[in-house]
Order: sequence, then structure tokens, then C-alpha cells
Amino acid sequence: MHNIYINSLSFSLKKIEKKDVEQVRRLADSCVGENLYSSEEIASAIDSSDRFFYLLQDQRGETVGYIYYYITTEERIAEYSKLDEGIFQALPFHHGGRVGKIQSVGVNHEYRGMGISTKMMEFVLDELKKLSIEAVFIVCWKPKGTIQLQKAITECAFSFLSIAKNVWYNDTRLICPYCKGRCTCDAEVYYKLLLGDES
Repeated sequence: MHNIYINSLSFSLKKIEKKDVEQVRRLADSCVGENLYSSEEIASAIDSSDRFFYLLQDQRGETVGYIYYYITTEERIAEYSKLDEGIFQALPFHHGGRVGKIQSVGVNHEYRGMGISTKMMEFVLDELKKLSIEAVFIVCWKPKGTIQLQKAITECAFSFLSIAKNVWYNDTRLICPYCKGRCTCDAEVYYKLLLGDES
């Protein structure tokens, strides 16, 4: 468990357990659209050595948010975001190895604007550094031209890589809260180099 402090409030970030899966799925549905993450995908992170799903709770044990990240490759991120792999090859780190991907960050509506996403992302960056991961990527949803995580991306010193078009359109299960059906939203891909980074 990891504690996060914001102003006078204390939160606990813990790895999800089996009993948390449905609660996390409902929160993800409300934050990023219905059916983006199945209960099975969430549960698969419980015993995984390369997929990590954390739940954030307040002092009363109420769920405040979640963060989902995993270890992958540049090729898989390029495929997911429908980008040419050459865009990644220009970045200054050792290619062909493992990279991190922050897949999803969600915070309950009443807790937004407090910096919670930034704190959870800082935790993930520290965890990835411990695993000697050189670079981390995030594909940021951009509904109606606005990046929901812009403040956290800036505060965590991520750099812009590329625009990605219609990333989630082929996921026919996803019900986008902005598109009211299949998601036609674009995304922006950001990256951060970790090794040698002291920020």
C-alpha cells in the first residue's frame, strides 16, 4: 500500500484484489466509457507480473480512483495507437526492450481537480523506474478536443509524441460518453524518459 497526501487529506493506493474487480469496472465505466475494460481484463492484473491495477481509497475506505499500467513494447503501443513505428524509433532511448504504458487513470467526479491523477501517475513512474524501464507512454483520450489528463501530463513532465486518430473506433463494445456510441474521439500520445530522470 502507498499513501498519497493532498492538502490535509490522506489516500491509500493499493493493488486490486478479487473483491475489488466489479467496483473498479463500474468506476472505469463512469470515467472512460462503458465496456472499455471487462471484469476479466481487470482481474487478470491481480496475479500478473507485468500488468498493474491500483485502487485509490480515502480515509473512510471509499473508492476515489484507479490507475492501470503495464509493461509492453513500442510495437504494441504503435499498433494500439495506429501509429507508424518509425515515430518511436526517433526517441533517445534503447529500442527493442520493455517500455511502460499508463493505460488508464480514473478519478471520481467529486474528487477531480485536486491533483489526484498527478499523484497516482508519479507513483507509477517511480514503480517503473524500480523495474529499470527506460520510457513510459500514455495514449490520452481527447473528447471534443480536450485532454482530460492535461494537467497531470504537464506536471509529470511528459512530452508530446503524436496525434492518434480514432484509436477506439474499432472497439465495438465501448460506449463513449461523448460520442454516445462508437468512439470517434482522437487521442494524443505522450512519452517520458525515465532512466537518468531525477524529477
